[in-house]
Amino acid sequence: MKRFLVAMKVQAKPTAPAGQRLRVLLLAAACTPYKSSESGLGWHRALGAAQFFDTWVICGHWDQADIQQYLRENGEIPSLHFCFVKRWWLEDLLMVGQPLYEIHYLAHNLWHRRAFRLAASLQRELNFALVHQVSRTGFREPGYLWKLEAPFIWGPVGGTQNYPWRFLLSVGILGALVEGTRSLVNWFQFRYSPRVLKAIKKARILIAANSKIKNDFERVHKVKSAITLLEIGVERIKNGLSRGQEQSGQLRILWSGKFKYHKALHLLLQALTHMPSDISYELRILGEGPLKRRWQRMAQRLGIDAHCRWLGWLPYGEAIHQFDEADVLVFTSLRDTTGTVVLEALSRGVPIICLDHQGAGEVITPQCGIKIAVTTPEEVIVKLRQTIISLAKDRAKLQALSLGALERASQYLWSHSGQQMAKIYYAALHKPEQKAGLENPMEECQE
Repeated sequence: MKRFLVAMKVQAKPTAPAGQRLRVLLLAAACTPYKSSESGLGWHRALGAAQFFDTWVICGHWDQADIQQYLRENGEIPSLHFCFVKRWWLEDLLMVGQPLYEIHYLAHNLWHRRAFRLAASLQRELNFALVHQVSRTGFREPGYLWKLEAPFIWGPVGGTQNYPWRFLLSVGILGALVEGTRSLVNWFQFRYSPRVLKAIKKARILIAANSKIKNDFERVHKVKSAITLLEIGVERIKNGLSRGQEQSGQLRILWSGKFKYHKALHLLLQALTHMPSDISYELRILGEGPLKRRWQRMAQRLGIDAHCRWLGWLPYGEAIHQFDEADVLVFTSLRDTTGTVVLEALSRGVPIICLDHQGAGEVITPQCGIKIAVTTPEEVIVKLRQTIISLAKDRAKLQALSLGALERASQYLWSHSGQQMAKIYYAALHKPEQKAGLENPMEECQE
């Protein structure tokens, strides 16, 4: 075991009497209390599981310092144990710059192989009641926990979504090539990857991040054990709105994301052209990436650069300040399992304008935002423009949507995760013969 284990947080025995709490093993390659997205997913799933089970978590050594700092500052967490598996220098080299998919996932696969050998050793020693592959959330990397002799849970799983083919030409020849190739590889891997097929076969319960992904598994692989549960959450919600919506004046629009083709900032930039002269607005753009100069030049060419503020990536506290100042967030992503920024905005009382597909389309309701049908680039651009104009002229509706955003965010608090996962785990343990018909645990916990 020592070959694979960088460090293990050894704790006192759990306080509950022996035999009362089952042991579970989680694999969360990314797991830290100080970040969101997949890293936050790993951390909060571990906290949730430890409420009801003696929980061991295998994660990457790159998060070791964060976890140890948190435990020093906040105290040890009963029934929660961490193992850290190192990534070799060659894997670090392969990860630099997030290279082509196959190279990128090769690095993850090498790490998962060593993580599995540690998991097998721990299983022999501790005899886990079940094992759960938490992250990575993309279906391409199911890890190897499914090889253990224990009930296997996989998810929330994402990544089956592809770039809408009608939008390929809107990003130019190179963008169409990048996204078109990714879609073809995605299609093939989802259907024929040996490890994906084995993980699906062994999964007692498969957790899909949204209904589109659940339907993909049911349609392509005839999976009967899939349920839906959002892969992201929020830790806290702003206590009311810090300011009222002004009845006139500049509309503050926020966009946040990586500057990559699938994030589709170009749709918003084109939508902001030909705005009526009586509409005053400012677009604040959070993010960095390879398309930054291209999109900046587009804003200049369209004549809207004076309305744009390119903020780059900001420290968390400064980024939250931008959310607090925004009137609306526009989420233009053409392929995202959900999008962490969506829940971050809702938790700060910021309404959302988004495309009506994938995870964001399921999170956003008429009470907290406005969804735009994914038809053609031309129609989406027009609808975006019309929606922005409508909200700029109807500040009362914007205020109502802001209050609705806070209410909607409360349904995705991480504090619910322990109950959600406990229901899923007990379903896996006590109903092995009944793989269909499990109710959505998110709905149960919100009743």
